[in-house]
Amino acid sequence: MIVENKKITAQLLFLFVFLFCASRLSIAQQSKAVVSGTILNQQDEALYQAYVHLEDTGIYTKTDETGYFSLEATSGTYRLTVSRIGYESKTVEVQLTPNEEAELSLRLNRDPNSTLADVIVYGKSAAQKINESAYNVSTIDASALKNTTMDVSQVLDNVSGIKIRKSGGMGSETRISLNGYSGRHIKLFLDGIPMKGYGSTLQINNIPVNMADRIEVYKGVVPIKLGSDALGGAINIVTNNRSNTYLDASYSFGSFNTHKSYINGSYTSKTGFTASLYAYQNYSDNNYKVNAKILDLETNLFRKERQKVRRFNDGYHNETLIAKAGLVDKSFADKLLLGVTLGNKYDEIQNPMNMSFVYGERIQKAKTLTPSLVYKKNDLLLSGLNLSVNAYRNFGRGARIDTASRRYNWLGEYIERDNRGELSYTDYHFKNRNSAVNANVTYILSDRHAITINNSFISFSRRGHDNADPSPADGHPQRNYKDILGLNYKFSYNDRWNTSLFLKYYTHTVRSYVDPDGGNDFDNYSITRTNTGYGLASTYFIASDLQVKASYEKTYRLPTGRELFGSNDGIELGNIELLPESSNNINIGFGYNPIINGKHSLNISANFLYRRTEDYIRRQVRTSTGTTGATNEGLVVNKGIDTELRYSYKSLFTLGGTFTYQDIRNKLKYHNNSTVVSTTYNDRVPNVPYLYGNFDLNFFFHNILREGDDLKLGYNIDYIHEFYYG
Repeated sequence: MIVENKKITAQLLFLFVFLFCASRLSIAQQSKAVVSGTILNQQDEALYQAYVHLEDTGIYTKTDETGYFSLEATSGTYRLTVSRIGYESKTVEVQLTPNEEAELSLRLNRDPNSTLADVIVYGKSAAQKINESAYNVSTIDASALKNTTMDVSQVLDNVSGIKIRKSGGMGSETRISLNGYSGRHIKLFLDGIPMKGYGSTLQINNIPVNMADRIEVYKGVVPIKLGSDALGGAINIVTNNRSNTYLDASYSFGSFNTHKSYINGSYTSKTGFTASLYAYQNYSDNNYKVNAKILDLETNLFRKERQKVRRFNDGYHNETLIAKAGLVDKSFADKLLLGVTLGNKYDEIQNPMNMSFVYGERIQKAKTLTPSLVYKKNDLLLSGLNLSVNAYRNFGRGARIDTASRRYNWLGEYIERDNRGELSYTDYHFKNRNSAVNANVTYILSDRHAITINNSFISFSRRGHDNADPSPADGHPQRNYKDILGLNYKFSYNDRWNTSLFLKYYTHTVRSYVDPDGGNDFDNYSITRTNTGYGLASTYFIASDLQVKASYEKTYRLPTGRELFGSNDGIELGNIELLPESSNNINIGFGYNPIINGKHSLNISANFLYRRTEDYIRRQVRTSTGTTGATNEGLVVNKGIDTELRYSYKSLFTLGGTFTYQDIRNKLKYHNNSTVVSTTYNDRVPNVPYLYGNFDLNFFFHNILREGDDLKLGYNIDYIHEFYYG
């Protein structure tokens, strides 16, 4: 009865949103007016690409080759401003009358002292356009961060609703918490294809932000083009796709012998041949101090007082190269690229999830070789039919080595032992094979209607052999296959309102050679599951700078290969009996982004969420060994809000911050048909921050020594409220 009531409530909510949007549309259509005209110079020559803007609104356009423009707005009195590089801006007052067209003809005078900074550009970037879509999404324009040494994870940590958590220094595991869901509930993409398959040499904690053009953060419903089985959202890193010739390079040095270097270059010829190269390197000793319990190696007991000590087996380095070459702007392809990713990683393992344990010689290594293909073509065979295909195959290999006959404490002291292995005697060498193909076909029937079909196929296979402790499973591959077929219909009534309806069909197959009881009775294990998901996303602009959004989905998240089969370092154990998570998700949000007098800009947004998740997959830490493993919870409910407020004055300074509150609780009242209420019923899900935020202030100084020299001074503060580990 409770579930039915929630369904009825959701249906009524979306009916209300639909009726509200329809009523606003009716009012807007009745008061629509148009202003048009021609922009010329003093020689009566047409000015191409002049910006025409209605002040105190987000309504703007650019003139065409004949100097002509046309703007549509509600009736009223406006101040219309025209600007173009090299000319003095001009502002006039216009009166717009319903169902009538006001015509203007303006001439701009040349400004001999003008510079690029004198002209205010009102065009929308790709990031702004994505933010204004029907999805609950925050988009970071990474171009403003080109001259920093941050990695992608550091940038994401300042987005509302996101908290980045690291288990240590450079190269350590990074977990993303997004609106209460974390880890593998959040899917990561690089140019629209899953990052997971690239291996550990390419992760958000080692990708420099210089490599990104923008970063898209979807909080809840994920566009069908990504072909995702995300439960809590998705992050898509879009790399630089400039079809021109350039070269960027950077180097930084920091504490704990930390070195970061990066180079990015591209070349495009007049014939359409293009080639690009991304290469970066990270290195750190990670020998920072920690507050640890000291084990007395003689008595095998911990000393009473903790002590500050330096980490001594935590060095890390990785090197990655991504090369692409192909053709652009051809009759048979807008883009056809062949690429290869080469990566190397060396990682010393200082401790497991529990710092009561310390290792002195455990290491893991990995290498990757990943060929890839990108193909895009708009208007394929007929107008409005667009096709894109992204694919890769990762030939990865690695090893985890734990062969030392020693026991260490946090002082670096050790004693020799008869048994080999600090955690477990291991000399395991493996080969990972990851493949992904994402094919997306969109047919734009008209300005109002578009249909998209997407199919995403992902496979994972691991085959390994332990030289130290051979197993009957050695040589038998573990396999995990996912196929997600999606259908999306988008209806765009006009520039103010659009809605997308979608359907997804999930197929998941797991195959392994295991003994379910942990003995020596090994056998082939195989199971296939199918699920169906659906949902909608809608947005309406009450005014040009005031937007409301609403979305609902029934979605599934399929277990990953690591959750099913364990990690390569032996710290995370597998569970092949994991069930897919299923969730009903609702998001409602609004955004208000006015520009006042061309100088002051505000960005105010708030998003409310509700998630009801069954078979929630949570990672548990085993206190006896410090290892972890995944398990299904019965029922988890999450209710929360994330907000952002930001103010900017011209290009001189910005200040703002974010705030997130999420109440994610265990709602499983009875276990296994028991009549006794569970002791953890209504408890918060452990080890998940539920209240956090940040504030930042930035000043910008332009043309310091010469034109084009810029200086940025900033201050940032983060806050996380206390939460329970267990």
